Amino acid sequence: MHQAAEATDTTPQEEVMTSAWASKGFRWLWTGSAISSFGSEVAELALPLLALVTLSASSGELGMLRAAQFLPFLLATLPIGLLVDRSRRRRLMIGADLGRFVLIALIPLSVWFDLVSMGLLCGVIFGAGVLTVLYQMSDFTFLPSVTTVHQLSDANAKIAATQSAMEIGGRGIGGVLVQSLTAPIAMAVDAVTYLLSAISLSRIKVDEQTPARTSRSPFREVASGFRVVLSNAYLRALLGGAMTFNVFQEVFTIGFMLYAVRDLSISPAGLGAILVAGGAGSFVGAWFGSRLTARWSYGKVLLAALALGNTAPLASALAAPAWAFELLMAVFFVMGIGIGISNAHAVTIRQVAAPVELRGRVNAAYRLITWGGIPVGALSGGLLASQLGNRGAMVLGAAGLATATLWILFSPIRTLRSVGHATPDHLTA
Repeated sequence: MHQAAEATDTTPQEEVMTSAWASKGFRWLWTGSAISSFGSEVAELALPLLALVTLSASSGELGMLRAAQFLPFLLATLPIGLLVDRSRRRRLMIGADLGRFVLIALIPLSVWFDLVSMGLLCGVIFGAGVLTVLYQMSDFTFLPSVTTVHQLSDANAKIAATQSAMEIGGRGIGGVLVQSLTAPIAMAVDAVTYLLSAISLSRIKVDEQTPARTSRSPFREVASGFRVVLSNAYLRALLGGAMTFNVFQEVFTIGFMLYAVRDLSISPAGLGAILVAGGAGSFVGAWFGSRLTARWSYGKVLLAALALGNTAPLASALAAPAWAFELLMAVFFVMGIGIGISNAHAVTIRQVAAPVELRGRVNAAYRLITWGGIPVGALSGGLLASQLGNRGAMVLGAAGLATATLWILFSPIRTLRSVGHATPDHLTA
């Protein structure tokens, strides 16, 4: 897509929807995304279990590991956003995949040669996190290059649904791999998926010209992204909601992992089953989200999905050893439905609302603020777990998640009829 969708007065029922499968470039991009997402979901379970079981990590050390994984979103987002706007995105994505293949492969090798330590894990994960920032920001900007404007919403929905499906398979298989073959084997599987993703991306044929260089200083170019994010009412509301969600999601996750493993003695396979329930819910939400939008307005569907997904974790306060496993399965499933619907909708609004020539910098500013809150939440989660107990941190995180919906409730997004109305021209008209 070379320009933002034209704002019209069409109703959701009249909005044109075209399948993204018609684009060969999208099919290869989808394949690479699906493969690497599967590996990432395997590692999402294997990495903390490797720290908890192999290295007997404390709650503080687990928080530090999570912080190292997401600290790059705070430190590297701005320069990478500028790089993305000045480079060919497909090449950046391939380079990021190859780099992650090498780094993640170091983890099982270090275990097998008895060299592993928390310091090494944090260093490797930090490096892989920088490359993840590079890949995701390039992917966000590259996707419109292999789809038309009418395929974009469908493309985001398909990618979101696929990522949810990978959560189902990846986390479930990850639990089995950790329990039967150990966590290092699971991390080796993750490494190989990045190599396969790079091969898939290399098959994409697209006439992607290197963006023209400008005479403006890097600081002014970076500032332009912040200016758009903070001045656009749609992006500003999504920014606040995502930042609140990410901070408290980490507190909830740290508390949940510690509570499940150490207080409830849930096995790796059982822990994987709980996470699979979340992935199943996300798949259902992402798959049927566009159908809901065809019946009701874009904003109402997004608000309802956020209310469902962000409020469901409050039920974790009722968890007790006798029924905690079943309750947590239900909590993650319902939470997943809300996330599956809202993620695809929110990403599409961000892509349409940002000016094409500033999309990389706008995404960088957005990511810096929203994902920058993740290491803060991770460190806070480890500290709160040591002070309030594992269950207490989990419940506090759930309470914070419920407040994230308020940003959308009190914003113009609530009355957004279709994604076409989110363009900059329509908002300022």
